[in-house]
Amino acid sequence: MAYRYVAYTPQGEKTEGEVQASTEEAAEELLWDQDYLIVSLEETSEREGLHLFGGKIATRDLIVFSRQFATLIESGIPIVRALHLLQEQTENRRLEQILSEVVVDVQQGAFLSQAILKHENAFPMLYGRLIAVGERAGNLEMVLRQLATYLEKEEALVHKIRGAMAYPTFVLVVALGVVLLMVIVALPPLMELFSTFDAQLPLPTRMLIAITDFFAVYKFHVLGGLIAVVAAGAIFFRTETGKAFFDRLFLKVPLVGKIIVQGAVARMCRSIATLLRAGIALPEIMEMVIRTQSNTVIKEALSEVHTELLQGEGLSDPMGERDIFPPMLVQMVRVGEETGALDSNMDTLAIFYEEEVDRAVDALSGAMTPALTIFIGVLVGFVAVAVIMPMYSLMGDIG
Repeated sequence: MAYRYVAYTPQGEKTEGEVQASTEEAAEELLWDQDYLIVSLEETSEREGLHLFGGKIATRDLIVFSRQFATLIESGIPIVRALHLLQEQTENRRLEQILSEVVVDVQQGAFLSQAILKHENAFPMLYGRLIAVGERAGNLEMVLRQLATYLEKEEALVHKIRGAMAYPTFVLVVALGVVLLMVIVALPPLMELFSTFDAQLPLPTRMLIAITDFFAVYKFHVLGGLIAVVAAGAIFFRTETGKAFFDRLFLKVPLVGKIIVQGAVARMCRSIATLLRAGIALPEIMEMVIRTQSNTVIKEALSEVHTELLQGEGLSDPMGERDIFPPMLVQMVRVGEETGALDSNMDTLAIFYEEEVDRAVDALSGAMTPALTIFIGVLVGFVAVAVIMPMYSLMGDIG
């Protein structure tokens, strides 16, 4: 059970956080062992616990934390004191609660990396592992700065992709919304007026009348069907089979598949370079890289590469046997293995593929904008023709 506390440290500083204990008395003893003067102690509700402890810490908050933590350590401030300072000034409540637990664990004798690894759902997978390397090597502040730089690169890549897709998505949604509003609300009275005239209406008008009549009668059925399809798709996507299906489908979409592969390769190269410089063995690095992949096709390919790596076949040859990995990646990895400069080659590849992702995203955005313009133009033109043509025809009949 979790208990939230407010207490004073032996140094007279007010602190608050949560501790895990079987009973309230056990929680009190745990705090007393740390020489805390307890002000209040109460059990955390399940709802609050789920709110505070679900999901990862925001990347931007983690970047700021890492850089500030490194600065405090370089200034000679002890780790526990630095964690206290960061806990008090952070605005992220989840990070604040986690740091309070990390402080307690470190004060009980645990290594910082062990305390962080207890919260593996909150931190990126390689975060605690690199902290452990920094503790062993005595360069924790340098590792923290490397982590901050790594996270900044990751964040920039994600924002680039999301930013490029935001405008076309917005335009498409607005256009479809306007067209549906016209078909459901604005056009039915006009189409009903045209239907009352005993005249042969043009084909576009008859088509538009049929569409408006269909939506007028079955609009709730269509809405329910769309909701059902979206819900079924979401449920199917959450299954292993569904996720694998959509992952393969996205890889086959022009430009989109290229962005997915190059983005995954860029992140993989950045991770391998960072972890190699930290002194972690390549097989262990590949295990972490595999677990960070979101696309099941790429994840499966890397798992096969990892298996062959353990069998002594290296990294480049297994990659070269799988079409999903770009030829340049395979060649640069092979050169890095032969020259012993795999980490620097991976850094070079990360920069190259990040730039390639930028270009591919710009190309996708550039291709979608005229395509959306044409699509919207065709819709508007069809509606305009369907409305204007019968007016001329009826005016001719009246004349």
